Amino acid sequence: MALILVGGQTKNIGKTTLICNIIAAFRQFPWTAVKITAHLHQPEGCELLSQGLGWSIWEQHQMEGRTDTGRFLNAGAERALLVRAEHQYLDEPCTILEQQFSALNWIVESSSATTCLHADLSLLIVDPTQTDFKDSAQKQLATADVLVVRGTMEAEPGQEIRRAFGGASLFSAPQGELDAELASLIGKTFSRG
Repeated sequence: MALILVGGQTKNIGKTTLICNIIAAFRQFPWTAVKITAHLHQPEGCELLSQGLGWSIWEQHQMEGRTDTGRFLNAGAERALLVRAEHQYLDEPCTILEQQFSALNWIVESSSATTCLHADLSLLIVDPTQTDFKDSAQKQLATADVLVVRGTMEAEPGQEIRRAFGGASLFSAPQGELDAELASLIGKTFSRG
């Protein structure tokens, strides 16, 4: 069983799309997909599972494509969870998730969770055309296994990203599909996870 963590350099960079592509490519696995957010919006079509000071865990039941967790279900995830947590309260829900899902294949959308989840494979999506780089993504950059470049590899990642990333694997993230070499690496993660 394996935990894959998917973070992103900035908002709207394609984290949810990449997760959906991974779930769809590996439908043989019963996925639990989790989105972690600091935005305390009211979730649509969700059931409250657990909550504490500054955090809550919700399960998505409707397979509507308007929400990220709904998209996870549409892609083939068995379960989709939304964790709403202020950064300073993230440790407790992450501990609960690890206790409940460590025996399953699960995939988490969050750069912030890098500090409290022990991923078997950590993916960070970057876009060399963007200058914004979230603090949580910079922290993930230091430990990520894979750098996924948004779009095709035609655009060379910025030199500062290359230097910071060191010798980790580099893949592309074409819209609507999963890079074949990245899919192979994910398959190997399952075989050793």
